[in-house]
Amino acid sequence: MIALLLSGLSILTSFTSTAVENRIVGIWQSVDNDLRVEMYAHNGQYNGRLAWFLCADDDPPMAAQLDTENPNPALRSRPWLGMNIVEQLTYTGHDEWSGGKVYDPNSGHTFEATVRLTNPDRLIVRGFWKTPLFGRNMQFHRIAPGEKQPGELSAKK
Repeated sequence: MIALLLSGLSILTSFTSTAVENRIVGIWQSVDNDLRVEMYAHNGQYNGRLAWFLCADDDPPMAAQLDTENPNPALRSRPWLGMNIVEQLTYTGHDEWSGGKVYDPNSGHTFEATVRLTNPDRLIVRGFWKTPLFGRNMQFHRIAPGEKQPGELSAKK
């Protein structure tokens, strides 16, 4: 009987742990309203793909933007849209994920990364080189499913 109770408790704890780890999953928009990243779980790690970004009027449209600054010539023709820009994050506890990488398609540089939830709808991504001391933060807020892109016109009635 005790063994059955302990195994049930173990299963319940693993579901709770996964729910806590998965709080990062969803669509996040930068506080500058120029970028959206979709965070998702894959094989026990967390990644983020570029879901939307603001283009200047004189730039090609979003769907035509390519990874031209990538140091690997074989990857320079891949589109930005849908590209993983956050990879290999692992939940470390206390609303923090670390051990990952963040890629800047504007420069072609990859940095080490940590991500922290400051509340259920606020996320801070820290990209850094060698040590978190040499880096910068980007803040994001959670986007509700179906929420329009910044600047998107509302549907006509």
